Amino acid sequence: MAERSSPPRAGITIEARPESGVRAFLKTFLLLELWVGLWVTLKNQFRPHITVEYPKEKVELSPRFRGVPRLRYHPDNGEELCIACHLCETVCPDDCIHIVSEKKPEGKGKRLVSFEINYERCCFCGLCVDPCPTKPLTAIYMSHDYEMADYKREGFIAPLRTLLDGVEPKDYKE
Repeated sequence: MAERSSPPRAGITIEARPESGVRAFLKTFLLLELWVGLWVTLKNQFRPHITVEYPKEKVELSPRFRGVPRLRYHPDNGEELCIACHLCETVCPDDCIHIVSEKKPEGKGKRLVSFEINYERCCFCGLCVDPCPTKPLTAIYMSHDYEMADYKREGFIAPLRTLLDGVEPKDYKE
């Protein structure tokens, strides 16, 4: 009677066959893995480089890039577009926007006294842009500015004039 071989049971591992002596000898003395690695290096050596040498070269940002929040001027009269509704301050999850407003002396509405954003606290989520009631342009928008390095904390608190005019980009020279 022929015996049946049963399939391996759970928990039992099947070990692979050890390499033959000749193959192990060739791998050891001919340094096969080293030559494979050198071939990969040589093959990629002559491809074009994709490294960007920042800050000398700048990458092109996508249109949906969210940099630092900024304020806009009104396109018709050149004043700030913000109507001091405090909605961006209310909706900000990080509580980094601080607005002070006063009643307009010439009539209805409010005007900005100060508008500050603390960039150390800002998470650049863009939630402050969505509730802005000014149409067709929102008074606050996410700019393409991203160079914010500074040595002091005061440099990360942006007052109204900085938010409207922006920061002059730094020119890095060798």
